[in-house]
Amino acid sequence: MANPKPRLKRDSTTSAPTGQSVTSRALALLGTFDSEHPRLTLSDMASRAGLPVATAHRLTGELVSWGALQRSGQDYLIGHRIWQLGLLAPAHQGFAELAAPYMQDVLFVTQNVVNLFILDNDQVLLLERMSGTRVGAPFRRVGEHLPLHASAAGKVMMAFGESDVLEAGMASLTQLTEHTITAPQQLRREIAKVREDGYATTSQEAGAQNYGVAVPVISLNGRCLAALGVVTLERPASVGAVVPVLRIAARSIARRLSMSTES
Repeated sequence: MANPKPRLKRDSTTSAPTGQSVTSRALALLGTFDSEHPRLTLSDMASRAGLPVATAHRLTGELVSWGALQRSGQDYLIGHRIWQLGLLAPAHQGFAELAAPYMQDVLFVTQNVVNLFILDNDQVLLLERMSGTRVGAPFRRVGEHLPLHASAAGKVMMAFGESDVLEAGMASLTQLTEHTITAPQQLRREIAKVREDGYATTSQEAGAQNYGVAVPVISLNGRCLAALGVVTLERPASVGAVVPVLRIAARSIARRLSMSTES
């Protein structure tokens, strides 16, 4: 009888198999970074990636040499080469460039930070942002994610996207602040109101002193492509003044996108 095939051993602190390829291990190290962990030590990276420290040290050195990572003291950060590659992604290059002039119009009229979000699995991704010297510091950076249930953009996606988007948002109601909606029935009522009103708002649900308003970008065939919104600090924006401007810009973006796909 043939001997059974040996099973891959796993590191005791993680679920990552030790039989991974070099490529998958390097990608695992890059995948340890996110909006909540923009800086990590070598030991933190190794732990989060499920790799021995010695392996992480060797691969990290190669990633730094290539420009995928950069070192700052004892910490590591995402490097410029990853940023440059990200700018080439079709989702960023096409959609963001097309939307930029209309986002600029919203910034000019409202004097608020303007954000463009797209759906990314069970979160929303900040694809593009417009801000000026007089509108204050942006709350999020391009490339960061927000939960569906705690962001105006996420609520828009839940209200106007496919039914599975709503269920995905309902499945993980993490409390980020004391104002975050974590009760399923309350969130369902909120999403129903968003459908009725045509826009979503947040009031310190993702961060203290952070207020958001967003509207859907709906394609000509009725698909929700993105969420366009503004964010303000310390006090909410005037819905009556901001929402009409956002709607005009959202319709213009949808039309331009339709024209670009037809040409």
